[in-house]
Amino acid sequence: MIEFKNVSKVYNGGVKAIDNVNFKVENGEFVILIGPSGCGKTTLLRMVNQLEDISEGDIILNNTSVKQSNKIEMRRKIGYVIQSNGLFPNMTIEKNVMIVPDLLGWDRKKQQDRFNYLMELIGLHPDEYRKRYPHELSGGQQQRVGVARALAADPPVMLMDEPFGALDPIIRTKLQEEFLQIQKEVNKTILFVSHDIDEAVKMGDKVALLRGGKMMQYDYPSEILHHPANDFVSEFVGQDRVLKSTSLYSVKDLVDEVSLDSYHEADSAQPVNEDTSLRIVISKLLNQEADQLVVEDKQGNKKGKLTLELVEKFLHKEVKETPNR
Repeated sequence: MIEFKNVSKVYNGGVKAIDNVNFKVENGEFVILIGPSGCGKTTLLRMVNQLEDISEGDIILNNTSVKQSNKIEMRRKIGYVIQSNGLFPNMTIEKNVMIVPDLLGWDRKKQQDRFNYLMELIGLHPDEYRKRYPHELSGGQQQRVGVARALAADPPVMLMDEPFGALDPIIRTKLQEEFLQIQKEVNKTILFVSHDIDEAVKMGDKVALLRGGKMMQYDYPSEILHHPANDFVSEFVGQDRVLKSTSLYSVKDLVDEVSLDSYHEADSAQPVNEDTSLRIVISKLLNQEADQLVVEDKQGNKKGKLTLELVEKFLHKEVKETPNR
């Protein structure tokens, strides 16, 4: 758990980068810090592992004040991923990933087993990449390795500062989806800085929206999209917030609330899995890849037909009720 208690950061000259911020990240939650450039989101993140000092207030990390913690020991217990991945160019991928376990005195067998597990987890074959160097990898592969390194010592908390921000849109989307799958397995408490509201809505259990060092709204993505706390939040989210909200829901969510049209074997319709995002469904329907889709469960059983009208009906209902994620 990470709890921010009346946290402020004042630089020389009286410039207040963070202004009396209060919120709590529960164990296993994925929280996104978002806001315009200069709003203080990275400063707030860096205060957790004491890369920035706290001027006023306190941050409680797993029931201990970070101000009372040994900086070096604490940082070894926190995974940290930055946009530029921070890999050491003169070290092999295995040595890069195993930096913290090595400092903690893990034996060779334990390090090797952990490396193999993490590389499989991020989708890179351990033996193929073990002796390679960062410059031999693509940007997306380097970022994956950066995530593996942050997970190496199995820390309960991860801090991520725009880890996918420098990647092209296609690779970025792929890594977002892969990381969400990884999080389902490792279940870390994550504080993640982003400048992209679409990324925040897609990935976050909760979203903390900052402006000028102050918290504008801390809530579920659905609440921020459908019930912005003020004009700034509404403007930041944008006029297409209903479209953005489609990333929150899967076909299964729709099936649980709205009756599908009947499907007959003679019907011509593309299949779509229940786990598919409604945003992808709408894209398929609007781009005329199909005028209707047949919904299939994980076993391939056909459950009925899905049309744009049914998606609109579901979204209208959800905007009214806005259930928490």
